[in-house]
Amino acid sequence: MDLFDENLKKRAREETFPLPDDYAGRVFATCAALEEKTVKTKMTTARRWALGAAAALAVFIAVPNISAPAAAAMEQIPVLGSIVQVITFRTYTYDDGHGQADVSVPQIDGSGSAAASVNKDVQAYTDQLIEQFKTDCRDLGEGYEGLDVSYKVVADTDGWFTLRVDALETRASGYEFSKIYNIDKTTDKVVGLADLFRPDSGWQDLLYKEVLGQMNEQMAASSDKTYFTEDFTALDPNQNYYFDKDGNLVLAFDEYAVAPGSMGPVEFTIAKSVWQGLRK
Repeated sequence: MDLFDENLKKRAREETFPLPDDYAGRVFATCAALEEKTVKTKMTTARRWALGAAAALAVFIAVPNISAPAAAAMEQIPVLGSIVQVITFRTYTYDDGHGQADVSVPQIDGSGSAAASVNKDVQAYTDQLIEQFKTDCRDLGEGYEGLDVSYKVVADTDGWFTLRVDALETRASGYEFSKIYNIDKTTDKVVGLADLFRPDSGWQDLLYKEVLGQMNEQMAASSDKTYFTEDFTALDPNQNYYFDKDGNLVLAFDEYAVAPGSMGPVEFTIAKSVWQGLRK
């Protein structure tokens, strides 16, 4: 529990205004109502999650200022810490009938140099996307230009944190791409793919062959699968990645990077047993 949470509860205990007996239940009901729902449209799930998290944060800030029972109710909510770790730092929206943008810029609400580094990079990255959107709108004139940027927390454990920022640029067709940030909480370091492995372990060639093998297997099994295997000759050491719930390594490729746009962004899961012996 951080100092922010402790101060909230301290203020709550000092208040004398009585809280209804059922208020703890209302807090739990509010959290339950924020459960993420599956949606069909592209790039909307993370935005809805962000809005829900913002609403929950507003509740948690307001409730403890009412009375001591509210603080006691908050102590029973195990997800408080994870909800307040990432906030929407700012938003950018634009719509003139020809250009439309909806950008949510996340910020990690935590101490440490890794969080500060990610926040700085995210702000610079989203600023660049917004400026490019403005330039494209001017250049296209009557043409349509769209920009949609959202984010989600992929992992938040005792030792690891992963933030994913997704973008969709739209003209005649769409282009989806992402930036994934991984933080090792035990070392307070931002960890790139190359940082995971011993330099002399041959990890890059091993993972490349694993991805290429999966591409060929998928194409052999289905005519709907097509990959640019002739152009995919090496794995970028800065490749986007994250760990799934089972600890497997997932390599995430932007749309058009290794496959035609009809396949959208693609991901390849590499079992832990394949690479764990190469870790630092």
